[in-house]
Amino acid sequence: MARHSHYVSIICLSLAIIISVREYYIEHQLQNSLEALASESIVYNDSDYSDYEPNFSSEPAPVSVPAPTPTVNVVQTVSANQTSEKQQLLQVGKGDTLGSLLTNIGITREEADKATKALKKVVNLTSLKIGQAIDVRFKQESDQENSHLISISIKPNLEHEVVLQKNTQGQFNAIKNTVPLTRTLKRIEGNVQSNFYSAALKSGAPSSIVKEAVSALSFSMNFQHGIQKSAPYEILFEVFHDKEGNFVKTGDLKYVALASSGTLHRVYHYKTKSSAGYYNAKGESVARSLLQTPIDPSKMRVTSKFGLRQHPIMGYTCQHKGVDFGAAAGTEVMSAGDGVVTKAGYSGNYGLLVRIKHSGGYETVYAHLSKLGTGIRPGAVVRQKQIIGKVGSTGRATGPHLHHEVILNNVHINPQSIKQLPTFKLAGKELAQFNLVKKEIETQIVGIPLKNQIVGQLTDSVVTAG
Repeated sequence: MARHSHYVSIICLSLAIIISVREYYIEHQLQNSLEALASESIVYNDSDYSDYEPNFSSEPAPVSVPAPTPTVNVVQTVSANQTSEKQQLLQVGKGDTLGSLLTNIGITREEADKATKALKKVVNLTSLKIGQAIDVRFKQESDQENSHLISISIKPNLEHEVVLQKNTQGQFNAIKNTVPLTRTLKRIEGNVQSNFYSAALKSGAPSSIVKEAVSALSFSMNFQHGIQKSAPYEILFEVFHDKEGNFVKTGDLKYVALASSGTLHRVYHYKTKSSAGYYNAKGESVARSLLQTPIDPSKMRVTSKFGLRQHPIMGYTCQHKGVDFGAAAGTEVMSAGDGVVTKAGYSGNYGLLVRIKHSGGYETVYAHLSKLGTGIRPGAVVRQKQIIGKVGSTGRATGPHLHHEVILNNVHINPQSIKQLPTFKLAGKELAQFNLVKKEIETQIVGIPLKNQIVGQLTDSVVTAG
């Protein structure tokens, strides 16, 4: 038993010696490896491996260490002496001003105020509507927070463009340019069904052109009587488009023709050296010293003619010395011709009244008005078609209407039957030039289809002295 214990002790001691020798050998080998590593020429680049520190705490370090691969974010950079130019389309919203729109994109308040001040010289900025587009170019300095304005472009309407630019001195200058437009002529034709005004509108003529046509024809035509159903008409007028072909505006009425009671009324627009006007086929101005109807024909109707009638209030038959035009209260009343106001005020059964003296012994009266026009008083000089008052029912009247009288040399005459000499007639070179314009309209654009539609022989309207 003792001998057995002795053998165990010898074995344990031998194992301890073996372990100690192994540990010494491993440590010796590690030391040799480190010395060999130190003796080699390994150079570390501080800029590439600033965060690299070899770890010798446990395992031997590798002889070569691969360089780490950095992560790169691709971005657009601008050097300190460069600028970034931008273009942005701003849109006017509710409550916006030009100044607020500019400051919202980083433009300084000072520059925004200067730009606004310069633009106000050529455009009314308060008239810009919601949705209006404003094209802005500006630059951003890389070392500054604010942006700097370069230019602004605004189209306040389809006919104009306003451009603001900064000069080399840093001052803003604004100019207003006219957009180049293409002019074409448009022809409308048709037949009167209920009235000329509504028929022309249905045919596609703009209301402004139809009103101008009515005005041009009203000197020689009575729109309340004499125009038969299915009477043919044709209208020629200008239209303008921009370079993209978008409709921009309607131009002048160039020609209108309308048949009435066997007579063909033709009116041509012509510009002389001094003015523009409307002329008949003979080169005579259609303008007369007096209008037959002092109210827009599309807004009135004849309710009582000149002559004997039964009085609507008194009940007995008497002479009606004028013509009554039924119209809505407040409808504008025009002066039938140039003249001087001799009376403007209340006059018994006539109510609020205006009386005007014209040349050639003519006088006109406008009664039952609700209001006088601006500046209408005794002694005031008025022009033909100037607004002198508004339709009412003052005095002895059953409802709103205009009572209109024409007096020639102190004798009442029918306002709708007077015929007067033209105010102007072309002659010489002007007449020759007018005939060329008329021929171009008739042969190249309008042609003769209107006459082909009319049954029977028609004559051009002829002006005779009254």
